[in-house]
Amino acid sequence: MNVLLMDDDVLMLSMLKRTFVRWGFKVDAYSNPNDCPAFCSAECPCAICISGCPDFIITDVNMPGVNGITFVEELKRKGCKCSKIGMMSGDWSDSDVFKAIHMGAAVFAKPFDLSRLRSWLSEGKILHDS
Repeated sequence: MNVLLMDDDVLMLSMLKRTFVRWGFKVDAYSNPNDCPAFCSAECPCAICISGCPDFIITDVNMPGVNGITFVEELKRKGCKCSKIGMMSGDWSDSDVFKAIHMGAAVFAKPFDLSRLRSWLSEGKILHDS
C-alpha cells in the first residue's frame, strides 16, 4: 500500500514517514506541495508518483503557500482516483472541517493518537475528531 504524505513540519513528516514504513507502507513524503511531482505536473498525478498511485493521501491542512485542502482538490482536478484521504491540523477552522468532511476526508486534530491513524489506514473508515 502506498501513502502520499504532506506536512510542512519536517519533524512530524519524518516521524509519520518512519511510522508508516514500519507499518509496511511505501511512502512518498514531501514538506512542500511544490516539491511533489503529482502536484506540479499537468499530467494525471497517479502516473508519476515515485510509488505509483497512492492508496492514501494524508496531508496537513495549514501549510505555507498551498493548504492541504487545495492540494487534494488540485490532485483530484488532475484525475487522481485516490479516495482514502486524511487531513490533519492543530488548528482547524470550521470552514476547513466542513470542506474536508464534504470531500470525504478523515479529519485528525493534532496531536492525534497514532493508533487511531493506524486503525483508519487498516479499515479505511472515515473518521472525524476535530
